Amino acid sequence: MDLFTHALLPFLLGNLFKRRKEEIAALTIGGIAPDFDVSLLWVNYIYPNFFLLTHRGITHSIFFGFVTGVLILYLATQSRVKNIVKRYIDFEPVFSRRTVLFAFAGVMLHLILDYTTTRGVPLLYPFDVTRYSAEVFFYTDTYLTIVALAMVIWLYRKPMQKNTAVKFLVIYLIVFAGLGTARLTEKISAEQFFHDKGIQAYPTMSIFDWYALAKDNNEIKIYEYNGFSRTSPFNETVPALDGQGKGLDSALLVSGELPQIKMFEWRAYAVAINATSNNDVWFLDYYDPLGKAMARKAPAFLLRINKPIRVKVEAGKAVVL
Repeated sequence: MDLFTHALLPFLLGNLFKRRKEEIAALTIGGIAPDFDVSLLWVNYIYPNFFLLTHRGITHSIFFGFVTGVLILYLATQSRVKNIVKRYIDFEPVFSRRTVLFAFAGVMLHLILDYTTTRGVPLLYPFDVTRYSAEVFFYTDTYLTIVALAMVIWLYRKPMQKNTAVKFLVIYLIVFAGLGTARLTEKISAEQFFHDKGIQAYPTMSIFDWYALAKDNNEIKIYEYNGFSRTSPFNETVPALDGQGKGLDSALLVSGELPQIKMFEWRAYAVAINATSNNDVWFLDYYDPLGKAMARKAPAFLLRINKPIRVKVEAGKAVVL
């Protein structure tokens, strides 16, 4: 979900229930705190690891979300930070046991919102790396972003008036519920269209355009679905593993232990591997066929698609090329 929504909803809720200024500040800070994970992205480039130091990774879990909320709230109460922010908005955060709880409530609201979007969040990390998602909204929904941005601008330019929080909250929730209902209806329609019990539909920026995925140990089936015309204009089937030969199984095991491959598999909708060998040296090309298909109609940076990874396995050792 977009940053404007993550800040707007806790702010409106705090005002709706007439909380103190410092409590509203903590709630709002908690609402945006998990997205400070963008400051961790550089770590994987220097030291590849599988600690989910990526966007919608470690900070988007219940445990580390709490830690992040507390840390960002504490930093926000420091004089330097407050003085900078107060140049632009009325900002008076306080660090206490009570405001920490409000910050955590904001974090939980953030996780709930991101749960509704594609690929979701690893709620139970570090105990479980599974990403939980309703797969209803795209990463950011254009209409929700526009509504949230318009409200943020209004609130910035004009002081909070009586019943403003109620009106804005009702309007936003109506838009959210309406779009969510429309998208959920289209999602169900997409999954029923292909008559495959194992199929999963994934959202795009458009309400009516969906991608559907069915996979097993042998092959991956990808479909594009348009809910407006009730047609599937694109489909593709690729082998989950393309290649065979002596030593391939052990090469896959060694390669699978690389942190880069673990992160790739964690991010991907589906993983396909092209395997070739040359004089007992294996070259394994990992790619996400669904992400590749989706990239035909949307910017790669917006989809956060995994780039294909090539691994060389020789004499029991694997290295990313």
